[in-house]
Amino acid sequence: MEQPRVIAVDWSGRKGPEQRRAIWLAEAAGGRLTRLESGRTRDQLVDFLIAEAQRDPGLIVGIDFAFSLPAWYLRERGYDARRLWAALAGERLTPRMRQVGLAEWVTDPEPPFWTKAKSSALAPEQEFRRTEDESRASGAHPKSVFQLVGAGQVGCGSLYGMQALHRLSEAGFHVWPFDPAGMPVVVEIFPRLLTGPVSKSSPSARQRYLSEVPVLPEFRERAAENADAFDAAISALAMADAVDEPAALPAEPEYTLEGKIWRPGTKR
Repeated sequence: MEQPRVIAVDWSGRKGPEQRRAIWLAEAAGGRLTRLESGRTRDQLVDFLIAEAQRDPGLIVGIDFAFSLPAWYLRERGYDARRLWAALAGERLTPRMRQVGLAEWVTDPEPPFWTKAKSSALAPEQEFRRTEDESRASGAHPKSVFQLVGAGQVGCGSLYGMQALHRLSEAGFHVWPFDPAGMPVVVEIFPRLLTGPVSKSSPSARQRYLSEVPVLPEFRERAAENADAFDAAISALAMADAVDEPAALPAEPEYTLEGKIWRPGTKR
């Protein structure tokens, strides 16, 4: 019996042509990396995933952006995750976003989103989702989705990503943990939880890490040269090594508002 195909995506919130260089896709099956490539915009990547799922309904996809916002923000506005995705897809999450569109809005958003050197007056417990707080126990250092500026920020990419989730859901993907179990499925990943400790900004550190990973030389070279390619490749292999888990995910009723980061060991 063939193992399910796994695709891991290193996502990006960059604008224009820069998306094609920053977004990387890796595919693995049977514990082996079979694809590692860039060159697509966000919209083109979503088109690709939808087409692949139509061809292979057992597809498993992991993408590295926040799938939702902190619960307090959603509850104040009467949103669940699907209403949030739809609002972002329609570029109408806030009054200013309705006026100027998402691309301009992220440069000058309303609070609690922020683009200045210091965040708006948020209490520490308001900045993060529960799953992000939990990731710290594994040595991760998550950024708040409300942060839209600075090195390593995930806010812009996550907002564009939630637009993508709206399209993927409408096309028939099951989005965990918001949907009942089913295939094809898309899960949120955090590469740091899948790679373990490694200085990913260092090409030599990536090279040393990859020397212990059984991949084709051409893929090893790409992943060593580019940190985004590295994240996609190692994430795909980690998901493929635990492929029975994302293929049979548990119900997580406590996480259906904020979402939950998938990691190995998440199973029924």
